Amino acid sequence: MNIFGYQIDIAIILAIAGILATFLAWLLARQVKLKKEDKKLIHNIDENIRAIEKHLGVPIYVDGLPKAEPPVFDPFAKGVKLMTEYKWEDAVAEFKQSMQEAKASQLVALYNLIGICYYTPGKLDLTEENWSKSLSLAKEFNDKEGEAAALGNLGIVYKTRGELDKAIKYFEDALKVNQELGSKEGMVAQLGNLGNVYETRGELDKAIKYHQDALKLDREIGNKKGEAEDLSNLGIVYQTRGELDKAIKYYEDAFKIDREIGNKEGEASDLGNLGIVYQIRGELDKAIEYHQDALKLHREISNKEGEASDLGNLGLVYKTRGELDKAIKYHEDALKLNQELGSKERMALQFNNLGLIFEEKGEKEKALKYYEDALRLFTKIGAQREIETVKENIKILKGE
Repeated sequence: MNIFGYQIDIAIILAIAGILATFLAWLLARQVKLKKEDKKLIHNIDENIRAIEKHLGVPIYVDGLPKAEPPVFDPFAKGVKLMTEYKWEDAVAEFKQSMQEAKASQLVALYNLIGICYYTPGKLDLTEENWSKSLSLAKEFNDKEGEAAALGNLGIVYKTRGELDKAIKYFEDALKVNQELGSKEGMVAQLGNLGNVYETRGELDKAIKYHQDALKLDREIGNKKGEAEDLSNLGIVYQTRGELDKAIKYYEDAFKIDREIGNKEGEASDLGNLGIVYQIRGELDKAIEYHQDALKLHREISNKEGEASDLGNLGLVYKTRGELDKAIKYHEDALKLNQELGSKERMALQFNNLGLIFEEKGEKEKALKYYEDALRLFTKIGAQREIETVKENIKILKGE
């Protein structure tokens, strides 16, 4: 029977290629002029942007916005805050308000932000529309950083849709622009994206080469967080190849670095990946232990996306153990969280998982209903590979 792969997202699957514009230089330049209230507001925005990056794994390009005049800056600040609260439509409304007075690279960044707000809940047509506008404006205003971000973002859209040749072209173009800029951080992001696409295509030697190139660059610039992500990506490729001991070694090395630098987001992801490998090996008690530890960490740092993923992973393990009622409970909890977050892709994944369990229980009508719900959502976001998988599940259920 066809089933989907494991719940933990491939590392950097939402690694949208952009550069987080820091506020430090600007703050230093304006330190004397800023009032106390202004300083607090800027600090809060910086913290909110970092929170979004940690929770969603989405680097955010905001060039031109932090130093904008109040008519642009104020709604931008509100929009960023709303993003941390998963209020995507409200955030979009604020960013559109900013656009009324925004100019040049500020518009490039605002379209990028709006695209993120649509991408996270899986509204891919609107995502593509806004990131395409961001790219067009970046070229018009010769904003190379914005161009690199938009190219990488569009690559993510096509990867999500399963249009892998298009995704590769955009990632390669983004890599080229980052090379022109001399941005090693941007180059690393695109090397990782290319590695992930080739892993999806099953071209595992190419995937390993790209992730190793990313690892080399991250070590060169002393980016420990990136180094851990690269190691995790290599673990995923070796897991796909069935070389589970190598996969475990890479995941453990990633975990060691993430713990060393205090990156709890990374730690939780590494634990989840280890849980998946031990599930594949049939060591289900170990798998449950790792997923429970990941779940605990994600709850500690209030990462609902990670929490939902861990719940789904636990559902898969209990299904493998034959404890179907427990599995249903975990998948239902994961579904509920993803509904709160508005993530159509992850909701669809849980619908499919529930369909598989009810089919195994012999409750075919319930199974068919869940499969149809999954198919409807995957069709809405244009996820072709997943659409074919669910269609195959329905055919098997109906005995066709």
